[in-house]
Amino acid sequence: MTTKRDVHSAGGDIGYSVVEAGEPRHPHCRHFLEYWEARLQPDGVMLREDFNPLDMPHAMGGMYVVEPANGGADMRYRLVGNENEERVGHRFTGMLFSDCFSQEMAADQIALHNRVIETRKPAILRGYLIGVDLEHVYYEAIYLPVRTKNGDMQIVGGLYELPKDKG
Repeated sequence: MTTKRDVHSAGGDIGYSVVEAGEPRHPHCRHFLEYWEARLQPDGVMLREDFNPLDMPHAMGGMYVVEPANGGADMRYRLVGNENEERVGHRFTGMLFSDCFSQEMAADQIALHNRVIETRKPAILRGYLIGVDLEHVYYEAIYLPVRTKNGDMQIVGGLYELPKDKG
């Protein structure tokens, strides 16, 4: 794992380490993937209108919706669940990645999101967040491509804490 330091716009220094995983472990991420797979269209993508957060009430606090900005040169958090915003102590909903993260972390996240959109394949990340006034949080995140009514692509998914003993 590579450990990195990142500074988000709230001024706190957040360290992180992350690896890509083949299959989700967290029950919410597994449910997200099953939900997405059950609603795939013939082109292999779920329609955004088929995603109803109320179908997963226990997962809502960790959900997010991301959309490309500036032709994919940046990404915007269209929605971020309140549990994730509260944990980090920063409101991300409506913000660009370039305004939320260091240049390096924003570039890494933009590249990951663009890959998910281009390949139309899910991605799963596991890692640690280590920050000011934050305990070490071992998390799993899932990224699922969806298509809007007008044909634009977005990503829906969630970020959830994993038990530390399941490393």
